[in-house]
Amino acid sequence: MTPTGYLGFTFIFFVLAVSLFACAQVGAARHEEADQQLETLLALPVSRVRWLGGRLLLATCAAAAISLVAGLLTWMGAESGGVGVSLPKLIEAGANCLPVALLFLGIAALAYAIVPRASAGLAYALVTVAFLWDLVGSLLGAPRWLVELTPFAHVGSCPPSRSGDRCGRYARSRCARLAVGAVAFRRRDLAGV
Repeated sequence: MTPTGYLGFTFIFFVLAVSLFACAQVGAARHEEADQQLETLLALPVSRVRWLGGRLLLATCAAAAISLVAGLLTWMGAESGGVGVSLPKLIEAGANCLPVALLFLGIAALAYAIVPRASAGLAYALVTVAFLWDLVGSLLGAPRWLVELTPFAHVGSCPPSRSGDRCGRYARSRCARLAVGAVAFRRRDLAGV
């Protein structure tokens, strides 16, 4: 495998790390709610949906920053090792981590709104199963369409490529999950109240 091939293989693990970070942010929101740390905040004119939206926006911005820093640090490492890869290519590769992470953030937010106690476990389980399926699905001889069910299989196609707008589908899927999650979150009571 060439040095640039190793770099491409490395980014699948960056996608995993950023996806787990996104799930951890929803888990932190659940922890704040379960420990009744929101009573003072929600006594102010801040709605529950606005609070959750702020947490999700913060998680999105942090995931974007982590993704771009991963691309920058990978470029710095490649340059120090004498691998001739351009900075814009590796920044783009870092940005490729974001759509999958945001998809799992949307899934975690939806799970948090519907089944808050199980939301972190569900989110982590989905990320783990999707990642492992991407790693071993092809090795097991599964049909291509079955292997491509995992979002990790499409990391190289984001940003959108000629083969289809997968990132756009991930973004629409994330927005739909967040909208349904916001409605469900508005309807349920806070834990401990």
